[in-house]
Formats: sequence, C-alpha cells, structure tokens
Amino acid sequence: MNHVAIDIGASGGTVFLGEVTQSSFAVQEVHRFDNRPVERDGRYVWDVDALVDHIGDGIRAADHEADSLDTVGIDTWGLDFGLLADDELLRDPVSYRDPESTATREQVFEAVGKRRLFDVTGITNWNTPNTLWQLHTIAEREPELLEASDGLLMMPQLLSARIGGQPAGEVTIASTTQMVDPEARMWATDLLEELSVPTDLLPDLSEPGQRLGAVDDTVVSGLSSTPEIVTPASHDTAAAVAGLPLVEDAAFLNTGSWFILGVERDEPVRTDAAFEHAISNELGVGGTVRLLKNINGFFLLEECREAWRKAGESADHKALLSAAEEAQPRTALVDTDADAFGIDEPMPDQIRAYCRRTDQPVPTGRGGIVRCLLDSLAAKTALELDALAAVVDDPPSRIVLGGGGVRNELFCQLLADATDRPVSTGPVEATAVGNVLTQAVAAGTVSDIGTGRQLVESAFETTTYEPQAGGAWADAKDRLAALTDDSSSEA
Repeated sequence: MNHVAIDIGASGGTVFLGEVTQSSFAVQEVHRFDNRPVERDGRYVWDVDALVDHIGDGIRAADHEADSLDTVGIDTWGLDFGLLADDELLRDPVSYRDPESTATREQVFEAVGKRRLFDVTGITNWNTPNTLWQLHTIAEREPELLEASDGLLMMPQLLSARIGGQPAGEVTIASTTQMVDPEARMWATDLLEELSVPTDLLPDLSEPGQRLGAVDDTVVSGLSSTPEIVTPASHDTAAAVAGLPLVEDAAFLNTGSWFILGVERDEPVRTDAAFEHAISNELGVGGTVRLLKNINGFFLLEECREAWRKAGESADHKALLSAAEEAQPRTALVDTDADAFGIDEPMPDQIRAYCRRTDQPVPTGRGGIVRCLLDSLAAKTALELDALAAVVDDPPSRIVLGGGGVRNELFCQLLADATDRPVSTGPVEATAVGNVLTQAVAAGTVSDIGTGRQLVESAFETTTYEPQAGGAWADAKDRLAALTDDSSSEA
C-alpha cells in the first residue's frame, strides 16, 4: 500500500511517499518546504494557509510517483493549537516561541504547584511553553477569545481538518500539552477546571489509526486517486520513536529543532525521583509511554544559519561542520535551554553575549560557534541521560539516534564520547518512517509496531559510533551542569 507521510516541524516540512508490504518497507522524499513563525500584529504565528498549500503540493508530488495513494497522515511539533468557531480559525495559531504566549506561567505554578502538575499529567517541562500555559494566558488576558470558540485542535488535526478530515483528537500530540492524565490517556479535566481552562473545547482523544475521511479534492486538486486521511502517531517525536529499531537496553534520541531523549515503557513513572530529575511522561504508540527529557536542540544552530544567510555569509552544513571539526573542543559551553535564547535577535550575537556574561571564552568565527553548540548539545544530552538513568530500574547502555543528527558524523561521535555509550543510527527521517509505519498498522498491512520495526531495521543501513574520549568530558559536563543550575535559578 502507498502512504503519504507529511512531517512538519517548527523549522520546515517534508512529505514522503511510503510503500509498505508485509515483507518490505521503503520511503522516498517527494517534497520539502520551509516553515517558520511569521510576525503578524506583534505576535509570532503559524501561516496555516501556506502550510495547507505546501501539504497539497506534497500530496500531488506523491501522487505523481505512485499508481494510487491509499492514506495520508500528518504529524507536527507539539504544544501549538488552533481555536475555532464553526470550523473556522478565530486567529492564526500562536507559536509556542512567541514571548507573550505563556505570560501567566508563574500564576499556574502558584495556583496548583509544580508537584501537583506532575502528579496529574506526568509532565515536568517547566521551561517549555506547554499548551496549558498558553491556554491559561488566553483565559486570563483574552477570555473573549475562548468564549467565542467552540473547538480546539492541535496542529496535526487542524491541518488534517483543513484538507478534508473530521475534527479529532489524538493521544500522542495531546500528551505534549500538560493537560492529559498519562495513565488514563484522557484529558485531566479536574485540573483544567481548577485553573479555569475550559474543557468543552477539547476533542475526544483516540489512539493513532483513527480514520478521518477522504482528502477534499476542492482543497487538494489534481489527484488521480482519493486517499483517506488517518491519524498516525501525530506528534513528530512519537512518530520518530515508533520508527526507530529500539532494543530493550537502548535509549532513544530524536534530533531536530528539539532533542527528545528517553526510553519506552509500558506505564508512566511519577515517582519522587522522576519529579526531582524533571522527567516527563508522554504517550506513544501501542499503549506505551515515552519517559523522556526535552532539550532545545538544533534550533540554535538553525537560527545561526538563518542569521548568516541574512548577512550574506555561507550557511552550508558541510562547510560549517568542517570548520567546527577544526575548532578547539569544549572551550565554551552554553545551556541551550536557557531563557536567554529566543527568536528576536540574531542567534550568533546571543551566543557570544551568553559566553561573555558567563565569563567564558567567546567563540570566534562560524566554526567556533558551531563547535560550541555541538559540544554543548553532546554534554547536555549526557547530563540528561544521567538523570534518566537515575530514575529507571534498568539504565540504558546504548543510544539509538534518529533525525537530522544521523547525518552529522561529528555530533554522533561527540555524543558517544560525552555519554560514554555506543550510539547507533536509525533512519535519518525517523519521523516520516514512524508516520508511515503507524498508517500501515492502521491499514492492516503490518500487524503491529514491533513487526514494523523489524521491517525498518532490515530496510535501513545503520552506523555505530563507539566512545573514544575516555574521561575527557567529565569537566565539560560539570561546567555545563553549573551553567544549567544558573539558568534554572534565573527562570
């Protein structure tokens, strides 16, 4: 069967055609496009009309490559949503990176406390602008907007509805909101009502595989067939983890704008240790829970590349990595999750200012800045893996890597060295692979995710990076831990 996987991240989107049988698995990229928040009326928002146009172009490109298309599934980043009235958006969805989107975060903490939030939702992303904070800010500052709305859709289901799907909710994307009970896999309505966040706007939640209707040919015209819209694992990280060839002793690390590090388990973990180490529980495929840490990942690097492009300088990945490899290692480190880093100023300037403010050598040249970021991400991941290992009974002894970091050989080796664990690469486009795989399970071509992962493992080449640096990273991890503690105290 032929499945179209539409994978949209916070910096770009890609459309893939997946061809799956009971014994084979293949994906090919057919369309790629940029996606960044746009500034409108003083807010950073998502251009939904442009995204729908790109989705249509991608489906048509897939249709050109295949005899017919069976299903289409959309996954996106988490957190963001649209408010609707009579199936029409009341305004452009605001980006979670908009500085004003979570202005009442501290009021949420004061009202119910961080521990109660964790006990109810299993989420500890205190610096990530969760949907809960965004809705609370709207309820406090723009109540008329909620009063005018009759529905809320997370971004994947909003986009699915725009191309012909029925409005729906799906558990993997919903679990990013800090509004879901991870054991019941349902909205935590008591908590939301306590915070005066309306619950009547929320869609019913279903597991991946829900059939939403056919692609509307008045929105996506020119197709030779009419594919059905289904919900894949619609959170991009849930899809990526579904598409990785995980083994029992492995942690996963999906690398993109965000790094998502974790392990897959059958039940949520809401212990004292999990709370103290800021571990979150998000929902995965097949009734699983992803016990994880969120790390601000290649976002800073991509923002640097955007700044260099605007300045007329080269931003070629290969050239930047070559320059980074020549730069001195571990001279300056940044806490990529620090509140200091945003989208309102050129990122290279923000990184240099951070290093000056923290009394570190200031990186020089593009190679120095890129090396600073790669070293920092490797050290940060190592620290978070230590925290994760302290919470589970069977600490992971290896890492399976997916996403764009698979292509970055320098980063892969730095990661193996910093964590002192072998790093094996999964598919570069793990998210699209998992999206296709969950569609294939819904269609009945593949019996379950475990069987599908075996197909994936046989379909893609892997590389394993063995740790080589010995104890050279201990000092860097200690230095970054001190910076992270400082960032947390300022948050």
